[in-house]
Amino acid sequence: MNDNTIVVILGFVVTLISVMTPIIKLNSSITKLNVTMDNVNNSITENKKTTKEHGEQLQDHEIRIDRLEHKWVRIES
Repeated sequence: MNDNTIVVILGFVVTLISVMTPIIKLNSSITKLNVTMDNVNNSITENKKTTKEHGEQLQDHEIRIDRLEHKWVRIES
């Protein structure tokens, strides 16, 4: 091997390292972002379920209040 071949191989290795390092960092950042988005989606799903349950409970209470009010109106009449 002559000096030119060694210089070319070293240049290739340095270029490869300088290109691969940001790509590896980007890949890890994308992975973290995916995990975070999954957690956010799970939280939103849980919040929707809880909100739906609370809405149903409130509707049940409204119906009970209406029935009680109508009983009082009949009693007072």
